[in-house]
Amino acid sequence: MEPPSYTVLDLRVIRPPADALRATIDPERLGELADSMAAEGMHQPLGVRGPDHDGTYEIVWGHRRYLAALSLHWDTITARVFALDYDGALARVSENLQRDDLSPLEEARAVQGFLARGDALPFVARIFRRSRGWVEQRAALLTYPEDIQRAVHDRSLSLAVAHLLAAIDHDGYRTELVREAHRVGANSATAAVWVAHYQKDKDLLVRNHLTVEAFLTRKDEYKIVVRCEACEKDTDITDTRTVRYCVRCVGEIAAVTRSAAP
Repeated sequence: MEPPSYTVLDLRVIRPPADALRATIDPERLGELADSMAAEGMHQPLGVRGPDHDGTYEIVWGHRRYLAALSLHWDTITARVFALDYDGALARVSENLQRDDLSPLEEARAVQGFLARGDALPFVARIFRRSRGWVEQRAALLTYPEDIQRAVHDRSLSLAVAHLLAAIDHDGYRTELVREAHRVGANSATAAVWVAHYQKDKDLLVRNHLTVEAFLTRKDEYKIVVRCEACEKDTDITDTRTVRYCVRCVGEIAAVTRSAAP
């Protein structure tokens, strides 16, 4: 393999990575990076491979630096250029592991990329410098429901709790438990109790959940009606007000109101 070279490339000939590790890019952090680059320049060049048949270069690492440069309207950028056959997946993993800021879902997608191309699990574990169990845990994450994956990506749910709650096969009830787990900071022991409760009384829990769900969906159809003390008409409770009088005055007010009614 030819050693990489450093050069200055026109931003127009650089294209984003085909399989970016990051699921999302935080606009606020990207703005902070752009501010830093505007003030101090770029401390570390991009890593790219190419040129391809059309003269373009694919980003291997430094996607956020590239986006920040675009936002600053730079014309060119310094890049470390690798040959077209360079293994970009390996390089991206290595660079991001050094910063250790990928979410578990982003790690899972990176793991899946290696497994999908036929790499053996022990080999993938060595690439990530993690245990076999760590790799299996990330690979399993991509089989969980989307609400579980989102919560793990947002770091509002640990992988241990996610693994347990993924066993709940009712979408609405599971989503409520995901929210509750985040609200109370549930650990795996608490989640295990919830799952055991669900498995034991699934029909009752689902039925009650659907009843509450239906009420919330159709709450405008349900009205509480009370009798007005003055005109004695049935009135929606939201159209009434509470006023505190002594018993004698309430009777007198009601009597006067009734006598005045047409």
